[in-house]
Amino acid sequence: MRAARRTGPLLATLWLCVLSSLGYSTAARAQGEGPRAYELQPAGSRALNVYGMFGRGNTSFDPGAVVPGTAEVYENGSIIEYSHGFALAGNAGSLLVSLPVGNVRRSVSVGGVVQSDASSGIGDLQITGAFGLLGSPALEEKDYEAYRPHLALSALTRVYVPTGAYDRTSAVNVGQNRWALQLGVSSAYYLGDSFLDSSLTSFELIPSVIWYGDNNEPTSGNHSSQAPLTQLEGHVTRNLNQSFWLSLDALFISGGETTTNGVSDQNRQRSLALGATASVALADTVSVSLSYTDVVSKDSSGLRGHVIRLIAEFSL
Repeated sequence: MRAARRTGPLLATLWLCVLSSLGYSTAARAQGEGPRAYELQPAGSRALNVYGMFGRGNTSFDPGAVVPGTAEVYENGSIIEYSHGFALAGNAGSLLVSLPVGNVRRSVSVGGVVQSDASSGIGDLQITGAFGLLGSPALEEKDYEAYRPHLALSALTRVYVPTGAYDRTSAVNVGQNRWALQLGVSSAYYLGDSFLDSSLTSFELIPSVIWYGDNNEPTSGNHSSQAPLTQLEGHVTRNLNQSFWLSLDALFISGGETTTNGVSDQNRQRSLALGATASVALADTVSVSLSYTDVVSKDSSGLRGHVIRLIAEFSL
């Protein structure tokens, strides 16, 4: 339900050019959904979202694809995402189609010699559905502006389609060569008179689980599988005025142990990342958000490193 509220094609074109020239990256949801990602929008709203991210750590374009050992992984690219709102049984919903493009590189020192692997191209296509369950009525623009939010719940479904570039001889890949299904619930409690309230505050909690299909061409062995990965994401957001808001962010990840040729790799992961987000509306139709997330606690197999995410949102 993320949207910015209406824009012209010129601004969108300019922003896409800026992102391309900067060479930002996407860790494909390694920062979670993000604050206010599923905030209620007017019925029928449409948006174009452009993500740019830079990541450094030990994961390869997916929080479930942890690279073992002391190697450093660098990610650069972008996501182009189209969002379309709809009404279902009187509640608001949205359908999102996201396509990552970028590159990922692994560097590791062996005997004083630095060795590198790299992958680039299109990542795994993501199709996401959000369906309002409570406090998410389908509203026209005039009703939306007067609506006073309280508790809101939405069901989330995301399918990862293995469209990405993959080479089993490489230790890191843009694509993961497997299907995946993510199910979750987005919940939020709002303090404010409307979504346009200059002091609106929200408390968000988004639990989800990712189930992975098998990979029949893993980098080692003949077959690999992965246990479900549980994520718990939280945000506390606050408007400073009608154009600017801030958020404190947290993401806890647990599970995801892999098995190669039927033998456990003993790499169940656990990690906690904390961060912050700032968002500004440049116009009624354009907003920009900047997030920084850093892993502050982990086990021996968990995520490490940091991610910077830049998002431009354009209503159509």
